[in-house]
Amino acid sequence: MQIFKDAIGTCVGYRITNGKDNGKKDDDAEDDIPSVNPPTEVDEDGPIPPPSNNKDDPIADAMDIAMAMGFSLDEIQELLNQQNDFAELVDLMQEDRNFLQAEMPSEPNGEFVLMYKNGNIPPERQDAIEKFKTKNVKANVKSKGTKLSLADTEGCGERLSRKLEQKGYLHVSFSIDGDGIEVTAKKPRNHDKGTDKGKIANARAAEILKVPADDGDLDKFSLTLVEYDDEDPAIPFHTYGGRKISGNGSQCTTAFSVVSSTGRTGVATAAHCTGMNRYNAVSPEADYSTYFQGEHKGSFGDMEWHATPHLDVPEYYATPTTRWPVRSVANSISKGQWVCVYSRMQGIRRCSTVYNVSVSVQYKDLPRMFQLVAMSTNTVIPGDSGGPWSYYDKAFGIVSGYGWIDGAPRDFWSRVSFLSPALGVEVRTQ
Repeated sequence: MQIFKDAIGTCVGYRITNGKDNGKKDDDAEDDIPSVNPPTEVDEDGPIPPPSNNKDDPIADAMDIAMAMGFSLDEIQELLNQQNDFAELVDLMQEDRNFLQAEMPSEPNGEFVLMYKNGNIPPERQDAIEKFKTKNVKANVKSKGTKLSLADTEGCGERLSRKLEQKGYLHVSFSIDGDGIEVTAKKPRNHDKGTDKGKIANARAAEILKVPADDGDLDKFSLTLVEYDDEDPAIPFHTYGGRKISGNGSQCTTAFSVVSSTGRTGVATAAHCTGMNRYNAVSPEADYSTYFQGEHKGSFGDMEWHATPHLDVPEYYATPTTRWPVRSVANSISKGQWVCVYSRMQGIRRCSTVYNVSVSVQYKDLPRMFQLVAMSTNTVIPGDSGGPWSYYDKAFGIVSGYGWIDGAPRDFWSRVSFLSPALGVEVRTQ
């Protein structure tokens, strides 16, 4: 079951959690970013940090994962190297019209899986697979034929969502796992209370949608409904990356420095962070204004960018006291892939694995946002919206929010590789 809750922000971590961390609600105090390890004084913005540094630590995330999972550093580094090479393979395959999804093992000695409609992998991709196997002799790679491609599945989810919206259902959202589709919606105001609540049987879902029970769109489909009076299933929260940006009495977090096709630089954050225009500068600089350039809420997720009057450095805060360089950008995402997040509001960095690679969310009073990524756990809290998802020096995403999928809260984020088609900017790299 998925219940989409709040759009939020970023995270930093030295251990993995299996649930949501408690944190203070979002408010516009004027403190610096929070600190971590050991805890320091806390105010409404989270922990007050000691002076920052830019220590470049390429194995810090790997050490966190190894300690949390109970494997040796060597085992985890080998897994992460395999994941990185597999991601390059998926970069190519996601261009194929029959491609559905890729899955990576989250632990050593697991399977790398490639899913294609009807198992139709092009010959040139078979060659790329063999090259991956040759380089990663210990990696176990398998292919899986599916009924649908990613484009087919997303189209199906959109059609079913529109049918529910036309019948008065609210905040309709869907997530994709393989060729399975899970849809969540709030019931109309006039719907009988106590009926059609929770996970709906397929036969009843067909009646609600007014389609035949054997309709092809209902294959591997599940529907979950919540009452009209219940909490909204989708609610948005309110230059280096990973710093506070504020305005209109609330705050968010910046993700990464960006550059436009004309060479203008700035910083990216989440598009639902409306009215943010004040950047929390690094001491001894004073805070300064940012200048909104554009936003995107739709096909490519939840993102916007601001120009600044200062140098926009290709570094981001990975912890409250440490900046790391940005040297590359993730162009594809696979289920099971390890990615880490910095929660400025809590002063923590945490790592988790990708749970779903395509989630569509409709937050209240906002357009539908597509192609968000869902994680296995939930770390971020209000005020973290817009912050950086990364692995060491590779930029992955921008915090959007969190919600419930399959009975557990999970973080959602937008892919930074979509900044270019959405806004005409790219993450700055060294």
